[in-house]
This record gives sequence, structure tokens and C-alpha cells, in this order.
Amino acid sequence: MRRSIISVPSIFTDGDARPSWPVIACLAALIFTFAFRCCRTHRVFNDTADEAVHIACGLEVIEKHQYTLEPQHPPLGRVLLAVPAHLAGLRSKPHAPLWRGESSEFYWRTLSMARVGTLFWAPFLILYIYRWARQLYGRAAGIGAAALAAFSPNLMAHASLATLDFGAAASIFISLYYFWRWSQRPGAGPCLAAALAFAIAVLVKFSALALIPPVALAFFLIGRWSKIASILGESRSGRLWKSLQAGLGRWALFLITTALIVWGGYGFDVGPLGRPAFRPAMGAMAHALEHKAEIVAGRRALPAPRFWRGILDVAGHNAEGHPCYLLGRVSLFGWWYYFPVALAVKTTIPLLLMVSLSTAACLAAFRSGGYRRAVYPLAAAIIILVICMKSSLNLGIRHILPIYPFFALLAAGLFADRSFRRPRLGKALAGIGIALAGWHSAESLLASPDYLAYFNQAARGREEKFLLDSNLDWGQDLERLRRFLAEKRISTIYLSYFGAADPASRGIVGARALPAGLRPSGWVAVSKNHIAGLALEHDYRWLTAYTPAARIGKSILVYYFPSPP
Repeated sequence: MRRSIISVPSIFTDGDARPSWPVIACLAALIFTFAFRCCRTHRVFNDTADEAVHIACGLEVIEKHQYTLEPQHPPLGRVLLAVPAHLAGLRSKPHAPLWRGESSEFYWRTLSMARVGTLFWAPFLILYIYRWARQLYGRAAGIGAAALAAFSPNLMAHASLATLDFGAAASIFISLYYFWRWSQRPGAGPCLAAALAFAIAVLVKFSALALIPPVALAFFLIGRWSKIASILGESRSGRLWKSLQAGLGRWALFLITTALIVWGGYGFDVGPLGRPAFRPAMGAMAHALEHKAEIVAGRRALPAPRFWRGILDVAGHNAEGHPCYLLGRVSLFGWWYYFPVALAVKTTIPLLLMVSLSTAACLAAFRSGGYRRAVYPLAAAIIILVICMKSSLNLGIRHILPIYPFFALLAAGLFADRSFRRPRLGKALAGIGIALAGWHSAESLLASPDYLAYFNQAARGREEKFLLDSNLDWGQDLERLRRFLAEKRISTIYLSYFGAADPASRGIVGARALPAGLRPSGWVAVSKNHIAGLALEHDYRWLTAYTPAARIGKSILVYYFPSPP
């Protein structure tokens, strides 16, 4: 492999000490545009189903220096959300909703500040996408990859909310970048950098534990295969033993460093494991893990007990299942093909075409060496997809969000500097890539501000027939409903709302619970999740026989039923 690929120059330089000011300006413009467009949505959407919980858990760490409310996610990402909200005056409220009794202006100001905490990750993600793509393919491809990510509706959707999914995507991608570097250049420095990045990703979301190690192993096998084969083929066992010793020493350093950083993220806490939040059925692997943990740990004091309890609770949640929706059906344990379908309808068509073209070019030119570097993002994307397909928690594209930075890397291969021996073919693909990138950007701009509910042309206009939950209806349109009711001067409405926000505290004071199976007289507003029978015991599917009087955003349907004569 060429030296330029494994060298580690500064993000903004082109192999020498001089900064490339056009590159700096372009990346700065992309970061600013991404952040600005996200901030424009902050006062459009009320808090979604998970935001208040994440913020409250972060506030507990800041105010009480403890982490007890909900350990199913690590603390770092939550603290980053809570810090700006806390500085804006938000305080935790034990046994009460987070914003109860607060003014509307205070609610919007503190919620917006918490959402700004998510944008902490945006510059890092865009810069590392540029850096990795530049080292793989060249400067033009680096800018192209950064632009594709900066105009991704799905990345923007979750960068606009006070949740953990965007931070997880960014930290997982950055961690895998350092594992790629380590696979190219073994040594203590790359090992420590990978350990730090991996520990940060684990402290943001536990999905890092499932996604990063298999991809990192693939990187090492791809990058070091020839050397491994040569060492194994040596007749002298001394060289093999020395290599094993060096490798084991670096991995020991990696594990110790990672463990200390993760423990530090939990405040070097020591205590008992605590009670599980989920009780998986007998025979499930999660049940066996819980049983063994109780035997081994018991009431003994453990380092970072909330870390271990969180991992066990995630496994228990996955084994217990969660109501999921796909193609008109509801299931407790999901479907193996959920995420392929979600990617097919939630990703822009031009990005899918770019990824397909680049993958085809990678496979066609692999033997010639021209596109061999694209094997890394391709392997990462495939492994992430396969692992996510095994999950029972089919709750939205957000659970596979880390795949999108690798899609950007793959697609940017079309702009590679020297990927083909036939220049005409390379120029043709670059031209196609530019056209598709323009279409991708236009799709992103036209989706504003409803990035969360973005669907491509394959499902647009009939989104609820394909996916629901956080793909379409995460409770984000209650504020839009309030504005609709104020404009129409509607004082009383029957409401069945999916979300954590309190309608009364958000200004909808005349809301009544919608009776199950009974058509009332007057105005009725129902979340699309509830119409489909998701996350609700009542059956409101009878509403599908009626035409809505209005559509509120992308997630709420309003009906009017006149009084009988």
C-alpha cells in the first residue's frame, strides 16, 4: 500500500505543512450549513419521545453526581445534552415531567439548547469523513464525502434532536477511523488513539460494543493479511513468537486504557449490580446472562456497576422485544429484513445509486488495485447492516445511523483521483457522481424541516404503509397541532397522541382522550402510530375508512365528525 494512504497528515493539509485554505473554507461552509439547517428545526418540533429522558439523566449527573435513573444508555452523550440546557436554567424535577409549570419561552429555549448539545459531534464527523476519504481517494473525494454527509436527511434529522443516535454514529465512525489507522500502522501511538476513541464511543451508546469490534477485526484482516500470511509461512518460529508477543502487548495496553476511560466516564463508581429492568423468558441468552451475573456478582461491589447493568438491560430489552412496525404489520420481535427495507426507502435514491456504482467499480477494479481501498468502507457498511439485522429492536433508521458515514465514503470513491487505468471511465463516473450529488443535495433541501420523516420517491406519499415509529412519527408535531387549533379556533378536540410531551403543558388545554372503538362527534386528532395499532392497546384502525380533514406535519391526522341529526 502506498505511503500516502497510511501517513497521518493534518486534516487540512495535503501532505505538507501548508494549510489548504480552499479546503478549510469548504469544510467550514459545510459544517456551518449543516448546523444552521439543524438549528432552524429546533423551534418547529416539540420534544420527541426520548428527548426528555436523555436530558433528565444528564441533569442527574450534573446536579447530583450520580447516575441512577435509566442505565440502558451510557452517561457521556446525555451529559453533553444536559450541559447547555442546565446553563440555560433547566433543572431536574423528581417525580414530575421535566418542563411542567414552566413558561413556553423557557421550554423552547432550554430544549433548543439541549439540542445544540447534539451538534457538538457535527464538526468532528464531517472533518473525519473528509480526512478518511482524502486518505483513501484524494482531496476531491474528501470534499465529496463530507458534502454527501452534510446533506444527508437522516444524519440531519438526528443531529437536530436531543438524543444519542447522531453522537453514536459520529463516535463509532471516528473510532473505526482510528482502528483503520492502527491496522495500517501498528504501534503504541495508534493503539492508544484507538483505545481513547473506542472508549468515547462506548460511553455514548452501547451499540458501539456490538458494531465496532467486528468491523475493526475486518480492518486488521484486510490490512495485515499479507504480513500475517508471510509470518505464518515462516519456517522460523522465533519471528512468529515475537510478533505474537508484540501484538498481545498492544492489545493488553488497548484493553487497560479502554477500561480505565470507561470506568472514569462512570465517575470511578463502585457498587452492586442492581436490579434488572427486564426479565427475559427462560431459555433466552439474555436470561442466562442475567442469571450468571447474579451468581458471579451477587451483591458484591463492582467497578462501574451501571455500565454492567446497562449492558444487561439492553440484552434483556432485545430478548423481551418491543412493538415494531413494518409494511403494515406489527411485531414484538421485528424482522430480519427490517433495516434493508428502511435503508431502501429512507435513503436518498441518488446516494443509493452512488453507493451501488462505487461498489460495482470497487469489485470490477479490485484485482488491478485501483479501487482496493474502497474495501474498507464496503466491509464496514456490510458488517454494520448484518449486525443490525439480528436485532429485535426494529425502532427506526436511527439504530443503523452509523452506516451513513460509510455510505458517504463509498460514494466518494466516484471522485477518486487515480482509481482507474482508463481515464475516460474515471471521468465519466466522476461526472455521474457530481450529478447524483446535486440530486442528493436537492432532496435534502426540499425535505426541510421534516428531515426526521424523510422518505424517498419509492415510499413518498404513503410512508405509513412502509415504516412508522421514529422513522415518521416520534411525537414531533404536537406544536404544529397547537398552531392548527389556534388558527382554526378549535377549543375542544379528541386526541390520541404518541409522544412524551404533555398536550396541556404545550398549550392544548381542550384535549380529551379519544374513546376506543367509538366514533365521537367533533374534531379528532390521532398520531399515525396509534392508527396503525403501534404502541397502544386500543384499536383505532377504523379511522382508515375516513378521509382526514387535515394533516399536521407528517405524523398527525385530524378528522371532523359532524354531530348526528
